[in-house]
Amino acid sequence: MTTTQPVRGNGDALRLPHLPATSSLSVPLAPRVRIWLKLAQWLQTAGVYPTMAAMSSVPIARRANSKPPWWLTRPLPKDVHIDDHAAGEAGAPANLRIYGSIASAERSPIVLFAHGGGFVTGGLDAMQFLCAQLASAAPARVVSVAYPLAPEHPYPTALDTVYSALRWISDHGDELGGDSSRLVVMGDSAGGNLVAALCLLARRNNGPGIDQQVLIYPALDATLSSAGMRATTAKRRAECDAFYSYYVGDGDRTDELVSPLLANDLSELPQTTIITAEHDALRDEGLLYATRLAQAGVRVRYTNYLGMPHGFLSMPRICSAAHQAIAEIAQSIVSEL
Repeated sequence: MTTTQPVRGNGDALRLPHLPATSSLSVPLAPRVRIWLKLAQWLQTAGVYPTMAAMSSVPIARRANSKPPWWLTRPLPKDVHIDDHAAGEAGAPANLRIYGSIASAERSPIVLFAHGGGFVTGGLDAMQFLCAQLASAAPARVVSVAYPLAPEHPYPTALDTVYSALRWISDHGDELGGDSSRLVVMGDSAGGNLVAALCLLARRNNGPGIDQQVLIYPALDATLSSAGMRATTAKRRAECDAFYSYYVGDGDRTDELVSPLLANDLSELPQTTIITAEHDALRDEGLLYATRLAQAGVRVRYTNYLGMPHGFLSMPRICSAAHQAIAEIAQSIVSEL
């Protein structure tokens, strides 16, 4: 086990397989982050932003086009080119957006990305900065997938679409300018849930082979049983319960493909990078998953970013740790953990 010190006061990084005691360090939310979160709450109360409970009444096209406001994110790197593939084009199972750096080589890793949004919001515009910045920093080919949203398309539609995208990328990697033998899957929040389930599904189906999974503040337990989730506010817990209700409906929330944290067997999964945020009710789920993976013999790097809220990688203009986290992900993709 190697334990590194928090980097620049933002990250508390632990290399597993043996998990030491969690850091006693605590960093409060930055003032500008607190102001934004308060403003977001006010806008939701005023009806500008829909609540999770009211999300099903929002037209799906509007939800699919949701993205961070321009003043929370930053311009995309100039060395990255972006190509869109429509569903059906060359057999693509969904709309895809492909990011590539002019510096990337033919044998660059290919990263399949699934966005967050509680399974009910988001699309190809949701995390453009993360995808483009990673394509530049690694460098790598990053393929973002627009999976169908709940509740119109409940479980397992989104997971099946992401799995089909993985198979398509595995078959077309060379055409994309990347290396199909270096497949990485990555997702944030609900997308982290889909990616963790994707690795379990690929193991069950004997492929395609996945070199690494990257889980960014992932939602991994639909039963909402972690200590962090039990300790959070009633409002936040209700939000999480609502998005799982949209996604799973009356299905089994303990199914490993819905709650990867509850899977009986986590052995023989890809090496894993997990990033969590200190001020996030989902933090413990990421930590517990890192612990269980390590105990199952999987190589894991876990980093908890101090002073950060859920979703901080979508707010690089006010969360400087977003750049650090992307650099960490890029490094993990191009090198062994």
